[in-house]
Amino acid sequence: MALFKSFVLGEVRKSVANITMYAGANGYSIARGKRSTMRNPRTPGQLTQRAKMKALQVASLYFAPAAELGFPGRKAGSTFYNAFVKANMKAVTVDEEYRPTIDYEKIVCAEGSLQDGTLTVSLNEDQDMITITQEAQSRWSVVANPTDVLYVVVYEKTGNQMIVEPCRNRQENGVTTIGLDDGWVKENLEVYAFMLSKDKRKASNSKRLMVEMGKL
Repeated sequence: MALFKSFVLGEVRKSVANITMYAGANGYSIARGKRSTMRNPRTPGQLTQRAKMKALQVASLYFAPAAELGFPGRKAGSTFYNAFVKANMKAVTVDEEYRPTIDYEKIVCAEGSLQDGTLTVSLNEDQDMITITQEAQSRWSVVANPTDVLYVVVYEKTGNQMIVEPCRNRQENGVTTIGLDDGWVKENLEVYAFMLSKDKRKASNSKRLMVEMGKL
């Protein structure tokens, strides 16, 4: 950068070759060199990030029924779609051709400070039905209120279909059954669970559940 006074040109505001000139203080003009190179907007890191973002933006549409409930603590102005994408960047890998793959074992469909619940999940293949067996809790705290409700998410990856089922609150034992829709491929099911406060303002982190397979 250089300061100069030009009695011929007056206050200069123009570019010449790789020099840009503009008016400064006290009658001086300023000359500044332009950058000779520009940053590459398509670096491998940027392309990887874009591929992840694109995959998660699509996935957020399918996970919307769960994410709308599961991300109540997001910042003002942020949508649950934004929260879902941000929470799941680590669940996507990208190959050398920038093709993304989602690891559904790492998917997060709820996020928060509440304590999770205790439950088991089984699938009756003959009846196309999922059974959730929930255990009651007896100890309470600011992160475990007796009125917090368990929500179970069943996602079918072939057709990108989802069921979000409210079950029981923390102080209840019991069994909840969820009938599967026609055409769902049982091998492609993913099941998640999280707790949600009664006023739906607080959630627990979701966890992926192992499904026990069984028949009558």
